[in-house]
Amino acid sequence: MVEQWTLVFDMHFKNFLPIILALILSSCSDSNSKYPSPDMSIEGQLDWQKKFYFERIAEFKKNPIGENKIVFLGNSIIQGGGDWNKKYNSKGIVNRGISGDFTNGILNRLDEIIFYHPISVFLMIGINEFFADNSNNPSINPEYVAQNILKIAGTIEKESPKTEILISTILPINNEQYINVKNVDYNFLQENYSPSVNDQVEKTNMILKSNKKYAVVDLYKVFADENYNLKSSLSSDGVHLNNTGYDLWVQRTISLINSLKGNK
Repeated sequence: MVEQWTLVFDMHFKNFLPIILALILSSCSDSNSKYPSPDMSIEGQLDWQKKFYFERIAEFKKNPIGENKIVFLGNSIIQGGGDWNKKYNSKGIVNRGISGDFTNGILNRLDEIIFYHPISVFLMIGINEFFADNSNNPSINPEYVAQNILKIAGTIEKESPKTEILISTILPINNEQYINVKNVDYNFLQENYSPSVNDQVEKTNMILKSNKKYAVVDLYKVFADENYNLKSSLSSDGVHLNNTGYDLWVQRTISLINSLKGNK
């Protein structure tokens, strides 16, 4: 009798084994499909940026966004915030910043965000497009960057209509501080270079603020000094924020973040 049941079980198991394997493979495929493939090419991405990009993507795969979250989405300024939950005394914020990322990089990694239908997305991106000598690449300009930022927002809205989208203005940089701290002499940071990084940032922000569809959080005016440079007291190197800068960021946005549903 035992042998008979064993035989029946073996027969059924053999019949269902292909289905089980197919389900497992499908599950793995669905999981991977939410993230960019390592062989993907993103325009303008340098080798070090590609390395950081896919290292972070690997981290994201191990720690998915999950349900009912607020996603902080952007580049190194977002990534540099680390555990935003500690800053806001929250449990529902997920850091999706990648150092060196571009608007195109974000457009290519929205599937994970859309899949989890977050409560809100707080987006800051765009400085890396301008942090370069674009004299031979005139297509990289404020209109292009602003339209890509709005395209990011539009893609999220279309696929996750209940997600509240908050677009932050791009922060200015401090050329002199960056040159001194990093000991570099990049031509695009020199006084005679035109258009300057900050001119392009300001024009992009004007376009973002003129949009009638998405809420804009104007952090630019919080961090800019009287000469429209990033306040050196708030930055570690003229581009990235120090602890004082992040503290000010939280101070100016905590009411907004706390007002979002599910931020507990």
